[in-house]
Amino acid sequence: MNEVFHAGERAIQQQTGEAHLADSLKGLIAPAIPRGAIRFVEQQSMAIVGSRNVAGELWASLLVGQPGFVRVPDPGLVVFDTRKLISHPADLFFSNIQDNPQVGSLFIELATRKRLRVNGAGHYDGTSIQLEVAQAYPNCPKYIQRRVISMPEYFEAVKSITKTGEGLTTAFIDWIQEADTLFVSSASAQGDLDVSHRGGNPGFVQVIDHQVLKIPDYPGNSLFNTFGNIVENPAVGLLFVDFNQRQTLQLTGTVQLLFDQNSETDLLRTKGTGRYWLFRPLHWIHTIDHHQVDWQLLDYSPYNP
Repeated sequence: MNEVFHAGERAIQQQTGEAHLADSLKGLIAPAIPRGAIRFVEQQSMAIVGSRNVAGELWASLLVGQPGFVRVPDPGLVVFDTRKLISHPADLFFSNIQDNPQVGSLFIELATRKRLRVNGAGHYDGTSIQLEVAQAYPNCPKYIQRRVISMPEYFEAVKSITKTGEGLTTAFIDWIQEADTLFVSSASAQGDLDVSHRGGNPGFVQVIDHQVLKIPDYPGNSLFNTFGNIVENPAVGLLFVDFNQRQTLQLTGTVQLLFDQNSETDLLRTKGTGRYWLFRPLHWIHTIDHHQVDWQLLDYSPYNP
């Protein structure tokens, strides 16, 4: 029988004493989308996708589309119709998968706090992305802030403005420190990509020395997919979405894991785990007018510390 978890995931599960919990849930990880989740995927207007460029940097991207932009013709296949996109059409995701087909994706419905991770190989032909499913599994609803998405009355081509650079600006630091949501793209030593969600009350991400992001790790599903990937490959991509101004901030960099941070403040911030990760950004992409949709914040997760 093939091992569901790779060596990095196993190492963290054992270090935290949660390997038995991971084993109890590994049956949820399947090489196809559960038939009961197909309708959920096809109803989504947004997806978070992770990719790797030729330099080996990881990036996380937001795709937003008109109703029907995602189809699941078969449990082992997800199709993104890029002609129905109403988000930035020149995101580096599209060029990255031409060079490296591995894709991590997250279908997340903020209004209901439901999410499904789908990973595999993607093939882009200019009008659609065919994602061959290697792994699909649900995640718990914790730490997701509820938001309702509103589609525009008329769909028009997005005219995004993109800037790139190095080093966090004062405006970016303010944005990050006020954020309640981020998305993270990571990869195993074998190159398999994964995308995950992290959330908390505004201020849950700290910025140290004007450059390093200190992100708490809350109790989760015990699988440690992201932490396990980081053990094997410290390269990571982060995505912050400004839900009010329709802009995104994509960061690529490296991560260092911290354990046993057991001061009273650290235990409060991490809900008792004492775990953090330190992210050091190398490059950023700032996109203005990234998409056309609007979001309305309903409430914060009751699980946030």
